Amino acid sequence: MLRATLKGLLARKLRLALAGLAVVLGVTAVSAAMVTTETIGNGFDAIFATAASDVDVSVSARPNVDESTTFAPPLPASVLEELDAVRDAESVTGVVSADGARPIGPDGKVISVQGPPRLGVAWAGETGMTRLREGRGPRAANEVAINAGLAEQGGFGVGGTIDVLTLRPRQTFQVVGIYGYRNGLDTMGGGTEVAFTEPVAQQLILGRTGVYSSVTMTAADGVSPEKLRDQVADVLGSSYLVRTGDELAEQTASEGQAFLETVRMVLLAFSGLSLLIGIFLILNTFSILVAQRTSELALVAALGARRRQIVGSVLVEAALVGVLASAVGVGAGIAVSTLLKSFMESQSGAQLPVGLTVPMPDLVLAFVVGVLVTLVAALVPAVRASRVPPVAAMREAAAEQRSLTGITVAGAVPAALGTAGLVAAVTGIAGDFRWLALGGGVVLALLGLALLTPVASRYLLPAVGRLLSWSTPGKLGRRNAERNPRRTAITVATLVVTLGLVGGVGVVAESLRGDVSSVVASDLTADLVISGDGVSARAGGQSGGPPTAADGRIMPTFAPEVVERAREVPGVAVATAQYVDTVQLDGRAPGPSPGNAGDLSRLESVLGLEAVDGTLRTLARDEVVVDTETLADQGLAVGDRIRVSTQRAGWQEYRVVGSYEPNFLLRGPVLAPEVAAERFVSPLPALGYVELEPGADAAAVKSSVSELVADNPEVTVADQTQLASDASSRLDIAEIMLYVLLGLSVVIGILGVVNTMALSILERTRELGLLRAIGMRRSHMVHMVVAESLVMSVFGGLVGLAFGTLAGAAFVSVAGLAVLAVPWASLALFLGLAILAGLVAALAPSTRAARVNILAAIGDR
Repeated sequence: MLRATLKGLLARKLRLALAGLAVVLGVTAVSAAMVTTETIGNGFDAIFATAASDVDVSVSARPNVDESTTFAPPLPASVLEELDAVRDAESVTGVVSADGARPIGPDGKVISVQGPPRLGVAWAGETGMTRLREGRGPRAANEVAINAGLAEQGGFGVGGTIDVLTLRPRQTFQVVGIYGYRNGLDTMGGGTEVAFTEPVAQQLILGRTGVYSSVTMTAADGVSPEKLRDQVADVLGSSYLVRTGDELAEQTASEGQAFLETVRMVLLAFSGLSLLIGIFLILNTFSILVAQRTSELALVAALGARRRQIVGSVLVEAALVGVLASAVGVGAGIAVSTLLKSFMESQSGAQLPVGLTVPMPDLVLAFVVGVLVTLVAALVPAVRASRVPPVAAMREAAAEQRSLTGITVAGAVPAALGTAGLVAAVTGIAGDFRWLALGGGVVLALLGLALLTPVASRYLLPAVGRLLSWSTPGKLGRRNAERNPRRTAITVATLVVTLGLVGGVGVVAESLRGDVSSVVASDLTADLVISGDGVSARAGGQSGGPPTAADGRIMPTFAPEVVERAREVPGVAVATAQYVDTVQLDGRAPGPSPGNAGDLSRLESVLGLEAVDGTLRTLARDEVVVDTETLADQGLAVGDRIRVSTQRAGWQEYRVVGSYEPNFLLRGPVLAPEVAAERFVSPLPALGYVELEPGADAAAVKSSVSELVADNPEVTVADQTQLASDASSRLDIAEIMLYVLLGLSVVIGILGVVNTMALSILERTRELGLLRAIGMRRSHMVHMVVAESLVMSVFGGLVGLAFGTLAGAAFVSVAGLAVLAVPWASLALFLGLAILAGLVAALAPSTRAARVNILAAIGDR
């Protein structure tokens, strides 16, 4: 029986290859996700461990805002004096190093790095990891040294100049040195570094002289880092973070690993989706193969083969396909990971000091998953094959049509439950569980739809087919698709699922864009907005409010004088600035919040603010105005006192003198501008608003205001339309990434149609020969096969996009978005892709059908 199975497998190797390709793609995606994230994680672990290798103990201030990635306030020089007195300390070194030195390239634009920091540091000589390659270290206030990665990226050399943006506006420095690192790398994790003299670095990066971002210490001979850490903690108390070098490296690496783990889970989720969709393809392939082998299996049964032997023969085929396809998928995943690692390094500038890391347990798991998926998909056809009666060996028919009652009932239950979940989520019946009801409803409804596709195809395929079959060959193709609803349903199920997801993503993304545009138009009365690149795009957050510095990075800013000069431009009625940051609130619901500062007497006008209690006026240093939602959350009212901690200066108490309705660009406490200059991470404004006088020439005013920031390449002047476009542009990258990830599933869906058409042609060889014998031309054969493929593809595309649109509309309703926008052009494009998929799927099968030998086909049994 085994020999017969293996010979049968070799005879059908091309037919099984397409089913195996679905497994190859899914396992490739899983393996690539595992290898890539493991390699990047190990690379950054090695970088951080090497950077901390010369540090026994690190001391830094605790963040004033309860978020691990926020700005840490600088340490006063007096801390070094205390640490010098620690008994077992060999050396104590003050370090100035913080993200916020943005170099400007020869093209006049800020040199951008995707993810890594842009550090400003104080030059301490060739100590630790640093090694000079050219020139010398900076000695004068106008001199800097830069790392080799920045020098290569911007084309800078010793003797030239470089412009840098920091906490202060743009300044020009002389490049006197270029340095690398002890391990031969040009950068540490892809970041750029500009090294100033210590006083200049303190002023430009930390905000004032005489302070340090951290202190590093080495222990005396025979003293462990842990012992020195404990001594330092006893001296400084709980106000500071005291860690060993290993603990510092581990914590720094863990922050990056958390991001990598998120990326890994997303990639694995979409890889799992691809494998799940691959099950439909494998199931369909083995169903058709079993149907084609009815006579063969019946004959084997008549010769004495038992049911378990027949099931075993089909599962052996599936196991061999799964093993070979999974092995190829693992190898392809490793190759893809190599390309992804190279691409990441080229894009970010990071040089990972490790080769490709291959996590064998994870890859073995991916291999096993691929094999199990193949076996599970082949199990139902295998059981069905074992039930073929021996008398079937006497018949030529492949497989009898079975009732659709069972599968219809099986699909109606999850479809009804899913619909109920969607209704409960949209109508609000689900309450706090509305998102769970929405997600569960979509999954159940999609499962029910897949199971109901056979009965739906019986009624919908004729309607779709009439649109595409305007000739006799076309009608034959339509009827070929209609005569086996189960096979058609399994074939198009992949397209239904993938295009349903794609259509849903499109509706949600388009609605989010419309919501942002609507909110900007209603909340912003200013005609022009001055902001740094990406600042306005980050405005609004998840629930409205200003952009924040919650990631600890210095946001693009501009000098306050820009707004003052803008007021003098002819045609300007109001010009004012908004400072933004992340702060900590101490109330009934303590936690981080957007923080703002500005002149409320002007912000009220340009942001269309509505005062609820008190007045929106120029604030004193100890006064604050808070939005109504935040006040309600904290259990406070106008007239109460609230404690607010800013990132740079810590806790201070303020008196609440007013409240306002939050909007897209303003949410949270609003402080006086002079408070921001002293207590926020950046003392400079991040947003500026300009309101024009009636009848003013908007284009002329915009040009004049733009000239005021011409020397700042990070800052632009935009009108309301551009602001809405910038704010919604953050959706573009996420949407494209989702489409790319879903694209793999769409490819598998297309393979399903290809496989079904190819196997169907083999199954109907005698039928095709008879059609040719009665006069059908080769062109008619091609037309018939293409029509059959198009009918199935268009049917699957229409059902999937219709479901995706409804699911997207449900999301929009539950999320409370102001606009339901259906991207008709995108949906039409997706449907066009479904039609293209049908054409591609029909190419090889239609050619094979046209070349059928009439006499051999008629004589085929």
